[in-house]
Amino acid sequence: IKNTPWYLVSTFNYNQYLKERFIFIIFNILISIIASVTIGYYLMKKVSIITSPIDDFIKESTSIIPIQSQSKSDNIDINHHFNNIINTSKDGVYCSRTNLLNRKYFIQNANIKIQTHHKKFALLFIDLDNLKTINDTLGHHYGDYVISIFAQHITTFFNHPIDLAGRFGGDEFIVLTNNFNNEIDLIDKLQKLIIELNGSVSNASTVIPFSASIGVALTDNEIRDIEQLIINADKAVYDSKKKGKNCYTFYINH
Repeated sequence: IKNTPWYLVSTFNYNQYLKERFIFIIFNILISIIASVTIGYYLMKKVSIITSPIDDFIKESTSIIPIQSQSKSDNIDINHHFNNIINTSKDGVYCSRTNLLNRKYFIQNANIKIQTHHKKFALLFIDLDNLKTINDTLGHHYGDYVISIFAQHITTFFNHPIDLAGRFGGDEFIVLTNNFNNEIDLIDKLQKLIIELNGSVSNASTVIPFSASIGVALTDNEIRDIEQLIINADKAVYDSKKKGKNCYTFYINH
């Protein structure tokens, strides 16, 4: 009001004022939320760049050294896992000649797979025939070559993600697989494997054939221990040898 400190405020003007203030407050809240989300996303990306190599390393390393601890604390799981990785680096994981898991880490991984996946597994104990003859006749470098080729064929043949292959020692290899629908399907695969592992090595004057004798042990409700499966499959290998080699035999519990 002119010449006074008072303002004349109508109901309409007051409501308009409140509406403008409300819109202003809502607008500022939206701006704050958008800014917070943007900053959070930016920081998350930065953290992800730093941590992703570690996450990838843990993910890849679990295929070799599975996290076995079932502790409620994730920190204990990770610490336990990294301690296993450090110990692994000391004694090695893979056979240097074949790039297959060595006996220790095959058994460790295979046992976890059997206990984790409640499906039927087949343990194949594969014995390379005639390696001693090759070493004695042509030399150990020929024998090493055959072992390397043999391992490549096994790796190629058993390429399903859950398949596990290892070198048990010398001329012996082990494979754990559940990549079969039934025993008929498994027999078909074994027949193809026998053909796949047939070959020969020669120098200028001598040709020596090599092949595989295979023992097969299947898991059941009673036997889900990898060491027992290996023992059973190893017994079946001897039956394959008695049959004349270059064949497979299933272990039968008498």
